[in-house]
Amino acid sequence: MTREQARKAEGVVALSLSTLSALLGLFWLVFILGDVLVHGMQALNLTLFINDPAPAGAEGGGLRHAFVGQLLITFFASLIGVPVGVLGGTFLAEYARGRRIARIISILSDIVVSVPSIVIGTFVYAILVKPIGHFNGWAGAVALAIIMIPVVLRTTEDMLSLVPWELREAAFALGAPYYKVIIQVVYRGAATGILTGILLSIARVAGETAPLLFTSFNNSFFSLDMSHPMASLTATIFQYATGPYKTWHAQAWAAAFVITVFILILTILGRLIIRWRYR
Repeated sequence: MTREQARKAEGVVALSLSTLSALLGLFWLVFILGDVLVHGMQALNLTLFINDPAPAGAEGGGLRHAFVGQLLITFFASLIGVPVGVLGGTFLAEYARGRRIARIISILSDIVVSVPSIVIGTFVYAILVKPIGHFNGWAGAVALAIIMIPVVLRTTEDMLSLVPWELREAAFALGAPYYKVIIQVVYRGAATGILTGILLSIARVAGETAPLLFTSFNNSFFSLDMSHPMASLTATIFQYATGPYKTWHAQAWAAAFVITVFILILTILGRLIIRWRYR
């Protein structure tokens, strides 16, 4: 066998293994999504969204408390994480560009992105739950915000870095101060990318369970008080899926379907925005 034939054979083998791996991963992805779709749609109904839980083992009831709690925790997490991430990315891209501190912060944010979420949950437990003496919704929001911040920060930094420096120089030539250049010129040029990063960060934390088990824990009753244990959809899915009742299992499937569709919509929306802006 000549060298050229050996190289072609290696290419065929590598391509075959890569294709097989991709098909294997795609199979399990379709299998999981199909399973959630089939079981979730069977248990999906209006009472799931408007009713509170029934007593354990009883038929009926809903997950209104979990949907409202999940929305509240995610909303306040976004209020904390998005501004911090955007401002941090702005500092790295505009004020610390090319400096060592920018590289250090970027590396640290990449590390935080890869840290298991349960580690963040235990960290927030140590600083916001244990000193207070009980679980609370604010600790859950802070834990999710910590997960969001590095995603938004890195996206913002990358998008602002793509804005040509000549646009800034043109604004400087007109006498605009730097903060107005950032707000009126740079942010406008990078708005689509920043928005996409925010949507993806929300999708990232919407399905988190581990950090909430250490912070907001869960609540079997409807509550709007963030200073006490707060129900969340992901923690309720975990509780119901491991419970002994068939009604709980059905509602867990329906809740998993709802949260999967929500994350899917956010991800597709982010991709469509990127495609529309950078086609």
